[in-house]
Amino acid sequence: MTQNIQQAPVCKAVRKDLPEIVKLHQQAFPGFLMTLLGPAFLYAYYQAVLDYPDSIFLVVRDEEKLMQGFVAGFACPDGFYRLLSTRKKRMMLSAAIHLIIRPQLWLRVLENMKLVSQRSSSDDCNDSDVELASIGVRPDCGRRGYGKILVRSFLEESQGTPATYVHLTTDAHNNVAVNEFYLNLDFCLASRSERVGGRLMNHYKYRLK
Repeated sequence: MTQNIQQAPVCKAVRKDLPEIVKLHQQAFPGFLMTLLGPAFLYAYYQAVLDYPDSIFLVVRDEEKLMQGFVAGFACPDGFYRLLSTRKKRMMLSAAIHLIIRPQLWLRVLENMKLVSQRSSSDDCNDSDVELASIGVRPDCGRRGYGKILVRSFLEESQGTPATYVHLTTDAHNNVAVNEFYLNLDFCLASRSERVGGRLMNHYKYRLK
């Protein structure tokens, strides 16, 4: 019997899911910065998400219990970035060999470290926002609806927080399908920014209340 995708079970991620999540991230985002920093870096990052008490970290599996996708984010994002900042040395060590092999990544890494530092500098927790930081779906499962299930489940979980908005960031160029995906889920384009190398980013928000 074929599984009804709309009824696929979405569960909270647990520690034993991390190796699968890392592998799925590598499959879903080849050539992206976090992938290029290696599996140990990815594991350390998603371990931090899992450890953060206000995280929203979900996985979806098919009828054969194979993970088809995950979504990771957090309420009170500044608090998460403070946690991430305390693990900076550990995470850099986990990526060291990949930075030696690919020294051209340093500019992007330093840019991201600066953003983390800025976000972690506040002593207050801005509880009006939830950040959807990462979502990955197995490339070989095509457009079967797992991504939509994950985002809707993430939004449902976010409704249980004090937040007013869910925010996310994605590439503006050469990324039509992803941008349309979020627009079709009622996210609104809030702003646009430019990263190192002229990379343009779209910043979306979804009103919860």
